[in-house]
Amino acid sequence: MTTRDSSDPPKKSRTVIRNILLSLLVFFIFIVALEFTLRSTHLFGARISWSEPDSTLGFRYVPNSKYWFYKENDHPISGRINKYGWRDRDWSREKDANTFRIAILGDSFVEAFQVEPESTFIALAQRQLYEALGPRIELMNFGRSGFTQTEELFVLENQVAAFSPDMAIVFFLPGNDIEDVRRETAPTALRPFYKVSPEGTLLLDTSFTNLPEYRKMCFIDKFKRRSALISLLAERYNAFKMAAAAKRQFKAEGRDASRKGQIHGPLSLCTANPDTAYVQSYQLNKILIAAMVEYCREKGIRFMLVTIDIGSYIPEVERKYESADSTFDTNFFEDDLKKYAASLNIDYVGLQGVFRQAYENGRAPLHWTHWNYKGHRVVAGALANELKSIAADSEEHRPAGYRVKN
Repeated sequence: MTTRDSSDPPKKSRTVIRNILLSLLVFFIFIVALEFTLRSTHLFGARISWSEPDSTLGFRYVPNSKYWFYKENDHPISGRINKYGWRDRDWSREKDANTFRIAILGDSFVEAFQVEPESTFIALAQRQLYEALGPRIELMNFGRSGFTQTEELFVLENQVAAFSPDMAIVFFLPGNDIEDVRRETAPTALRPFYKVSPEGTLLLDTSFTNLPEYRKMCFIDKFKRRSALISLLAERYNAFKMAAAAKRQFKAEGRDASRKGQIHGPLSLCTANPDTAYVQSYQLNKILIAAMVEYCREKGIRFMLVTIDIGSYIPEVERKYESADSTFDTNFFEDDLKKYAASLNIDYVGLQGVFRQAYENGRAPLHWTHWNYKGHRVVAGALANELKSIAADSEEHRPAGYRVKN
């Protein structure tokens, strides 16, 4: 008869515990090694996040944080967010009396992570103006990905004004700016929206902070800015969610096979059959632009509106839209907003015609998705030419009706 050793169960338990601990140790070493690899090589485009949640704007950039960006260009772009949370050099809050200071607001086209800081249209225009006028002009980059006129109005009033600009320039993107400005057309509710009261008052709605997604974003943020691995996983998850939301919106708007060939979304405004939902969103864009103009007028700040080009500046692309809808007008936004700017008595630059001419002269691409290097040079030239006379004698060229508020 075999006698069971009473010490066997404890031995087995210790063996199991030892194996578990060893597995955890191996897993920990693997995670540490993976984190180190992602940080040092940026494998799969991994980078430590430089943004954080913001209860008003949705998100913001962390002041003085380093960024690494590798999309569209054939090489990564790196640098540092300034001490105020924008992709630009550090500014002084106080403005020199002899300086003409211009704040430029917009979305990712203005932010321009796709190119080096010295290659953005803002930096290039600054150099052109310096050569023409000397060190009397300062351009400031207040661009951030995903901005619409909602965020731009808030930033203008609550951040830009503190730098005492002489001029504000807003870049309007016919596309995302229209789609994202109103909850009914935006693919995500995780952002602020302005509502217009029956009395015509603008009311900022930041109820997105009550959404579970925002609370989840706040929790994950604590780890994203410390781990390239977690930041990568969060980016992939967010990209998946955005794609799913766009697909749902696509179906909700009836963009199915039965309507193949029609022009949908914001670009439907360029046709004789615009989508009603986007007509309403575009109207809100205009209301918010008018609110920015009025705020600047009260502060004695000159205002310029710039319309970003749409892809149909390329004749071949224009013909594709015309084949889908013969009423498509590639210059709709430029013509319409030029008239709107005139009604508001503000400066205006339209880039659709500028890009058409530049493309026809060079027959070279001006975009990846955002502007490429040549595209930035085109924008810089157009902007600098418009600003030279304005900055040379700001008082003489200040539009009628602009007075410093007493």
